[in-house]
Amino acid sequence: MKIHGLRAVVSGGASGIGAAFCRRLVTLGARVWAVDRDHGAVATASRQWPPGSGPTYVIVDVGDESEVDGLFRDIEAAAGGVDLLVNNAAVLKDQPLVSKIGKRLRKHSLQGWQETIHSNLTGPFLMGREAAHLMLKTRVKGLIVNVSSVSRAGNAGQTAYSAAKSGVDALTVTWAKELAPYGIRVAAIAPGFVETRMTQSIPPLFLERLREATPIKRYGTLEEFEHALQFVVENDYFNGRTLELDGGLRF
Repeated sequence: MKIHGLRAVVSGGASGIGAAFCRRLVTLGARVWAVDRDHGAVATASRQWPPGSGPTYVIVDVGDESEVDGLFRDIEAAAGGVDLLVNNAAVLKDQPLVSKIGKRLRKHSLQGWQETIHSNLTGPFLMGREAAHLMLKTRVKGLIVNVSSVSRAGNAGQTAYSAAKSGVDALTVTWAKELAPYGIRVAAIAPGFVETRMTQSIPPLFLERLREATPIKRYGTLEEFEHALQFVVENDYFNGRTLELDGGLRF
């Protein structure tokens, strides 16, 4: 699939890896909608582009069905359809199932679980469903790229996040089988660690331990993740699989 001329939607597109994805796609000639619920991040990101040259920024909560439905209706009206969806939006709220601090026991909160699942699993489901529906409706042989994580195999302290990212992997395989008859590919990228606003919430000591546990002894760069997305988009035989980009890190 050639990137030039693609109509692309990137969730979580105002910061971090999502902003890097948008930058690469725009640079290669795609028309991009950068979807994000963070008003401040959108304002900051939009100022980095000369007027009329960057993505179209849209405030959307990807876990809200009505907002996602409205997003794709607007895109259909503006562009006639969509060719590429990058399901990147996520939140990171680390909590173990139970923990003991001194003599105090603390349980994983239901609110933390629900907030993580809302953005990290319900969001990809809703965005993927509406993108696929629009692709079928307009007979577009498109692509859905889900962003998973090295944590998908299970990582201590990330009960909800690991569960959600494992679910994203399962969606990738399932959708690839369901949508292949319509010429739609579905694939995933599983990043390791890169220094973004989301990983800034991780304690520095733990981040350093992760760096040391990575065989190549460093975090990934945004440019490397951009390149991974470009490969997945341009290689039409890559389907139903997760591209691991983690420097060899295993938990």
